[in-house]
Amino acid sequence: MEKHIQLPRNFWIGKNSLNNLEKFKEKNTLVVTGPKTRKIAGERAAEILETDLLIVEEPSIQESDRVKKEIKKNKIEITVAVGGGKVIDVTKKGSYEAGKKFISVPTTLANDGIASQMASLIDSNNGTRESKSTKPPEAVIVESDIIKNCPYRLIRSGVGDTLSNLTAVKDWKLGHILKEEYYGDYSSSLTKMVGELVKKRAKIIRKRNREGLSTLTEALISSGAAMGIAGSSRPASGSAHKFSHALDKIADRPALHGEQCGVGSIAMSYLQGENWREIRNALKDVEAPTTAKELGISDDIMIEAMVKAKKIKPKRYTIIEHINIDRKIAENTLKATKVIK
Repeated sequence: MEKHIQLPRNFWIGKNSLNNLEKFKEKNTLVVTGPKTRKIAGERAAEILETDLLIVEEPSIQESDRVKKEIKKNKIEITVAVGGGKVIDVTKKGSYEAGKKFISVPTTLANDGIASQMASLIDSNNGTRESKSTKPPEAVIVESDIIKNCPYRLIRSGVGDTLSNLTAVKDWKLGHILKEEYYGDYSSSLTKMVGELVKKRAKIIRKRNREGLSTLTEALISSGAAMGIAGSSRPASGSAHKFSHALDKIADRPALHGEQCGVGSIAMSYLQGENWREIRNALKDVEAPTTAKELGISDDIMIEAMVKAKKIKPKRYTIIEHINIDRKIAENTLKATKVIK
């Protein structure tokens, strides 16, 4: 069976990296950014490229359709997404459906979407979430000064998202053994390695120095590359992600995706018979949430989300399907790991 592996072609990471946009100046470009990230780096990107700005308001399918229409209307060759995961996913999907390339310029390190081909968007008409495989960026440009000055909460969210790789690869292996699902040794080894590395260097990442931020940047990019190699989000998205998406659906005020994935990984690691305390300790080292209270979500909603996670991507076999999780198992697991009291 033939497989098409797609990866970003160029990476620039460091001080004044944004200036590398000049290499694309001869193309007909469009900068897509958000209301806040416009001032952080969007306007500067547009100035370098001498092009226009398109402001997106929400991570929705409808906004990605607007990006697609703008690309076709103005015969854009390359779009440049300047912002967090929401802006990048909107641009990623809109560019893919318009048949054009895009460049990822993250202003945060909140999740691994900065270099992956996966886009997760909401249908604003009914509130449902859609995850779609598109194409990875033509280039990823990470300017260290921009990342260093982003809200720290977004850094620790990226740590939680990366740590969830450790449970995701176990889930994937389970699906391979019991459901004869394709399993990639290389891509799973890559995401596991970066998860272990971030776990080991959590205290360094907390310092927000060059070494720590480089570790997290490279870890998130590597996770995105692993998904490109696998052809799906399997190497970095398993039971913890399903739990996070369930929280997005039922919680009145969900936390950040990476924060929820981090806490979910504590519980899923426990169910997998792994050392869940190491994940919890790494999250504590970066001052990330490890409990329902710290997420700002009630115990009952946490329990409900674990049970309802089975309905998220039901064809993706994970530990929660394997044990056929119910409310009693969910409650006992969350209490055992001190996520809830």
